[in-house]
Amino acid sequence: MLGPIPVMYGETGRVEMAGSEGQASMMDSVWSGRRIGRGAGPQRGPGVAVGTRGAVWGGPGKRWRWMAGAIPVLAVGAALIPTVLIPALHGRLHAAVVAPYPHDLAQVNFAVAGDVIPHEAVKASAAAAGDGEQGWAALFSDVADVFQGADFGFVNLETPEAPTHSRGTKAFLFDAPVELPEALKASGIKIVSFANNHVMDQGWAGFEESREHLKEVGLEFAGTSDDAATAWQPVITEANGIKVGWLGMTRWLNGNRNPDKDDQPHVNFYPYPGEANGAPGADEATVLAAVKAAKAQCDLLVVSVHWGIEYATAPRPEDVDLAHKMLEAGATVIVGGHPHALQPIETYQTQDGRDTVIFYSMGNFLSNQSRSYVDGLNPDANGEPRDEMIGLFSAVKRDYGPAGIRVELGHVGVLPVWEDNNRNELAAGHEKKPLIRPVLIDREIPALEARLDALNKLAGSNTTQAEVPVGGPNAEVEPGANGATPGQGSAGLTADQKKEFIEVTKRLKLLTDRRAQILARVGDDYVMAPPKLATKP
Repeated sequence: MLGPIPVMYGETGRVEMAGSEGQASMMDSVWSGRRIGRGAGPQRGPGVAVGTRGAVWGGPGKRWRWMAGAIPVLAVGAALIPTVLIPALHGRLHAAVVAPYPHDLAQVNFAVAGDVIPHEAVKASAAAAGDGEQGWAALFSDVADVFQGADFGFVNLETPEAPTHSRGTKAFLFDAPVELPEALKASGIKIVSFANNHVMDQGWAGFEESREHLKEVGLEFAGTSDDAATAWQPVITEANGIKVGWLGMTRWLNGNRNPDKDDQPHVNFYPYPGEANGAPGADEATVLAAVKAAKAQCDLLVVSVHWGIEYATAPRPEDVDLAHKMLEAGATVIVGGHPHALQPIETYQTQDGRDTVIFYSMGNFLSNQSRSYVDGLNPDANGEPRDEMIGLFSAVKRDYGPAGIRVELGHVGVLPVWEDNNRNELAAGHEKKPLIRPVLIDREIPALEARLDALNKLAGSNTTQAEVPVGGPNAEVEPGANGATPGQGSAGLTADQKKEFIEVTKRLKLLTDRRAQILARVGDDYVMAPPKLATKP
């Protein structure tokens, strides 16, 4: 006698049989198993069947119907039982019906980050790390593999590079050597936004010179044009047969304006009403028309916007409205900057059914802000300019058969990042060289936990103290080194090991605290594991 067969009905009435072998294969990304809609994406798990639109079935509201026995089936024809029905049921009772579409044809992966600002202390850190490009690249060494592993790495370059036309630097007036964009390219960055409130810091001549240097380096840059006539044109890139458009703009220019002559380079400027100091700029209709025109030239459009209020942890309401309008006009991803603090991520479904995403503010990526912050002593908010993230997403070309081929957003994820700054250690004389750099929190925490575990075991073991040296479990050390006495047993840690224990504990607490702050802001349902580093031979 055949037992009852669980049957699940999808949204179109297509029958799916549930079970461990019936998990639908969504294959939305090699980076992640997430899909998104308006909010967090559904998570797959054992026994979950997926309807035709990706909705997860099997939770609240699931619709099960049971075939109470085999009599109706047997009535179809007894002759089919030994040749068709029983073999099909044996071992595959719970096999799901596989939908023929969509087929993933190609994928492009993106890694995006926030503001790169060459404060004087940042320049000193680069100089201490090495000469020229090498020194600047060292500041990105902990995160470079993320960008190098993506098809497109992106940051906001918030400074001119104008050595010939430099008017000097001071607070809120930036300039950087050409080695900075060279280091960005070497670290996996392929395109930058050059539409922000600091692009005119070295005047119109410095703005034009900076654009020429970016061309020489080979970095694509969005948000500017050769002249007024070509303003608001996207940069079109291509990878794996997918065309990606990039459209940049800024809502702030620090009181500056575009050149008076139309034949000079311009920045895409869309000022807030009444906040442009009289400088002319585009209006909303112009911006939305530019978005629509840009989308007509590519498969997927990324828009970068320099907007919002500095150090605000939420977007301005008018910017939320603008973001939704730009998505409805054809954009798929919006990457925001300027607040120097992280802001929430929003997934938004357009009226035509496209899944899209808004990174309202990526925060900083390299700067000297909050340099004096001390975890546990200062308010958590004081450390926010050093809370950072790398946003990950993909564009996937999918074949829907008779419905055609379309490029869609494949997944969204974030890597929590903390910006190291040893200003306090320098001031105390504990360090000799400045060090400012972004680090991947979820790559460093496991290493700290492993070291702390080793020290804890050492403190409670009956082995000699020298067996786990201060330099790490793989370091070589002579018996009795680090103040240890051979055969000391469980008498405790050496003085150096106690010092290390305190340092590791503080570091672990700092990164754990800041990780919680970051994910509370952007959403912990987006967090992804960092890529594994290649094993050195």
